[in-house]
Amino acid sequence: MRGNITRRGKSSWRLKFDVGTDPETGKRIISYKTVRGTRKKAETELAKQLTEFSEGRYVAPTVETVESYARHWLDNIAPAERSPLSVERYRSLITAHLIPGLGSIELQKLDGADIDKFYARLRKEGRRHGGGLSSLSLLNVHRILSQVLSSAVKAKRLARSPVADVQTKPKAKRKPVEVLNETELAKLLAHLKGGWLYMPTLIAAYTGMRRGEVLGLRWRDIDFAQGTLQVAQTVEVVGGKVNVGTPKTDRSRRTITLPAALLPELTRHRKEQSGKDRADLVFYIACRRDT
Repeated sequence: MRGNITRRGKSSWRLKFDVGTDPETGKRIISYKTVRGTRKKAETELAKQLTEFSEGRYVAPTVETVESYARHWLDNIAPAERSPLSVERYRSLITAHLIPGLGSIELQKLDGADIDKFYARLRKEGRRHGGGLSSLSLLNVHRILSQVLSSAVKAKRLARSPVADVQTKPKAKRKPVEVLNETELAKLLAHLKGGWLYMPTLIAAYTGMRRGEVLGLRWRDIDFAQGTLQVAQTVEVVGGKVNVGTPKTDRSRRTITLPAALLPELTRHRKEQSGKDRADLVFYIACRRDT
C-alpha cells in the first residue's frame, strides 16, 4: 500500500493513499485526508493511516450522520437478537431523544463532549411536557447510544466509540421494589374475581411468571397430572398487534411446579373456555377483551 503527501497551503497538506480494491469493479480505491500543521505532522498521520489499514483497523471517511446509522441499526441490526417489543422501545427512545439531540452530527465527528452536553440537556429538559429525564430513563438512552456506536465500530464506520470519553455517564437511582403482602394480594384478587383479569393475575401471583409469559401460556403447556407447566412462548402487543415469540433466554424456558390451590382454578377456567376457538391460549380473553 502506497501513499503520498502534497502541500495545499502554507500549513495544509493533502494525504493520498491506497485503501484496497473495489470488489465489484476491481479498481483501486484512493482515500484523501487533509492535515493542518507541519509536514512532520502530515507524515505521522499518513503513517498512522497506513498502519491502521494494514492491521485491518482503517475506517474510511464518511459524512454519515448519527441519525442515519441509528436508523440503520434499528432496521437491520437490533431485530436480529432482540424481541419486537424491545426494538419498539429502542425506536421510541431513539426517535424521542437520540435523533433530536445528536442526529444531525456526523458520526465520525461525534465526541465525548457532544454526548456530555446531550446528557446535560436531557437532565434539565428531557421530558416532553417539561422537566428532566429520570436517572433510569437517562441510563436507558445511554445504553442504546452505546449499542449503536459499538455497532458502528464493528461496521468500520468508527475507529472507536466516543462513549469511552464521556465524563457524565448516567447511573440509575433505583427505587425500592414494593411487593404486596399476603393481605394486600388477597384483597386484590377478591376485587378482580369474576372479571377477565382475575385468572392472569392469579397465575402470575402464584408462579412469578412475567406478563408476556402468562399471556403466552397454552393448555398444552400445562400438565394437570404432574401439576406443572412449561414456559415455552410469550405474547406481546407491539404497535397494536399481537406478537407471539419465545422466551428470551434458556433460563426463561423453564418448568414450574403449580401450587395445589391453583389447579382447581385452572380446571374451572378450562371448562369455561371449552368449545371456544382460543388458539389453545389459556388467557386469550386477556389479550382480546372484545372477544
